Amino acid sequence: MRRLVFTLFWLESALAATGFGLLAVRAYIQKESWSEYLYPTWRDTALGALLALLMLALALAGAFASERWAAWAFLKRWMLQIAPLFATIRLREMVLLAVVAGFGEEVLFRGVLQPVSGIWLASLLFAVVHVLRWDSDGIKMMLFYLPFGLLLGSLYAFTGNLWGSCVAHTLYDLIALWWMQHLARR
Repeated sequence: MRRLVFTLFWLESALAATGFGLLAVRAYIQKESWSEYLYPTWRDTALGALLALLMLALALAGAFASERWAAWAFLKRWMLQIAPLFATIRLREMVLLAVVAGFGEEVLFRGVLQPVSGIWLASLLFAVVHVLRWDSDGIKMMLFYLPFGLLLGSLYAFTGNLWGSCVAHTLYDLIALWWMQHLARR
């Protein structure tokens, strides 16, 4: 299990390095500072926390739907497959993974790709990155993640600041990792 956490951390770190590097190039070319893209504000922190709650509510609704409707059974199968992988993850590993993934993916998908490709394509690429297997369940998981990307992208488009999207993504991932660990231990 430690190998999985290590691999995930380095994969997310590579995404983060790519995102921050490309954002630095964008800032240099456009002769702007980092504060044009990513700066902490109380408003954006609150909006990010609210968006994380909305995303968690959607994930919970999907989990409940997976118990009741066959069309949503893919989500239960996915949770049963992935939850054991996080059974022994430590809290500090959860936090580190959530921060690296939350900030790295948002900088890459929202800060770099969205201004070039638009919200829909950036969100679709975000969803594709989260697919673990390319079968019918994987395609359904991609469609499950697409609204999350659209919500995160909409927050960035609304505020013009990556901070809220980064906060939302980080909080969502942290709670989702804790939930997966809880499921695995049950």
